[in-house]
Amino acid sequence: MKNKAIKVSDAQQKELQEIAIALKSHCQIEKIICFGVLRSEETTDTCFTDTESNLKNTYYLLVLTTELRRIEYTLQDFISNLFPGVFIVAHGLATVIEAVHKRDRFFTESCLNGLLVYTSDGFTMVPEVASENISVDYSKDEDAFNRMYSMASGFMECAYECYEKEFYNNVTFLLHQAVEQACRGLIRLYTGYRSDFHNIDRLLSFCACFSTEPAKLFKRHFKEEKRLFRVLAGSYTEARYRDNYQIIDHDADQLCTLVKAFLDLTLELSSKEPHRGTARTTVEDQAVVVDYSPALPPSL
Repeated sequence: MKNKAIKVSDAQQKELQEIAIALKSHCQIEKIICFGVLRSEETTDTCFTDTESNLKNTYYLLVLTTELRRIEYTLQDFISNLFPGVFIVAHGLATVIEAVHKRDRFFTESCLNGLLVYTSDGFTMVPEVASENISVDYSKDEDAFNRMYSMASGFMECAYECYEKEFYNNVTFLLHQAVEQACRGLIRLYTGYRSDFHNIDRLLSFCACFSTEPAKLFKRHFKEEKRLFRVLAGSYTEARYRDNYQIIDHDADQLCTLVKAFLDLTLELSSKEPHRGTARTTVEDQAVVVDYSPALPPSL
């Protein structure tokens, strides 16, 4: 199975341009690449109202900056206030070029098949990857997934043991670690990206670019569901730093059941992931890893 290049409608293209303008006004940006678009439609049709349809677009953007420091969270907070349906991964331009030289699967795929939304210099990176390298790179990501899933399973077992001994504060912290490792494993397996953030809400949002099932499992429609998720998500910092941190047995029990179901889902999703190839490859043995090709910059 080969990945396909991103295609968007005129309306989505216009919205992406508006997002790019906002980001460009906030900091110095070299390139913006859209590596994923989710389009969802919700239709309401009842006896008491007219039929209504609401469309929602979620955009996954790789933002390349000149900053040496990571400004990912700053950019994410900024754009979320203006465009809630935007997920940002931000890295320095030099870092991405080096990663593509090393045939990093995520960055190579994004540059190959992603949609160039903005470029400051009028050029786009078009890497060429030797086809024989694809299976090697994917095999490394499979190995990484197995390690991370093993870690997640270990945290799950430790959580069970702490629950039996009534160390409920420890239970939620360990469950957070289990979810974090499982998400990181799935992201690595499906996209090749080496995620290094701990926010499980953000990790689940990243997972949605290849499967909506992880986020759906952690239901957050009703007040109690939202509260329980906050208990899990907040345990990463609160278990260590909040003096009056206290988890009740009922919450620990529910979260154990929920996280165990998530690990089962993780294993199921890992078995569905096919060996992916790139949409554009070269059979040359000595491929030029990064080729700069001219592109007309969008009018921003």
